[in-house]
Amino acid sequence: MSKTLNLPKRVGPKPDTTHGLPHSQITQHGPDHIVDQMREWAFSLPCVENRDSLVSVPGARAMVMHGGAACNHDAFMIGREFAHIHPHPDNGSMHVQLPHHDAPEVVEKGWGEHHTLVLAGRRPVGLVMVFSPRDEAELDTIKTILSRSYEAVTAQKIAA
Repeated sequence: MSKTLNLPKRVGPKPDTTHGLPHSQITQHGPDHIVDQMREWAFSLPCVENRDSLVSVPGARAMVMHGGAACNHDAFMIGREFAHIHPHPDNGSMHVQLPHHDAPEVVEKGWGEHHTLVLAGRRPVGLVMVFSPRDEAELDTIKTILSRSYEAVTAQKIAA
């Protein structure tokens, strides 16, 4: 795993988000066809199952590693869930568990923000909300971020 993600800077202002629970993105959601592409790609990763999230709002779809897959159990947010994608009206934003050294880059480059529980000191750095992709270029960057989370879980490099 490389030391940095080397993400481009996200264009435009940060979307509005909530500061409590549930932690949600309020503005700048991506169009359905882009969010659908992201979901399709995310749930096609090897050994990833599409399940109800154990920690998010009803309708959130969790990226859960298949029970037989060898994994780094420290890389999950709960159980075998390492990310979940929010449903409408918070279309396409997601919470992702990242290695602690990657989360600051995601935040600094404008692709997400630390989870409310991280800011409250109740979760370690690494749990981030990643903003909904607004176009194909942003979708590519989101795939890079999700790939890093997947790699932390599986120790397998994938192509975004």
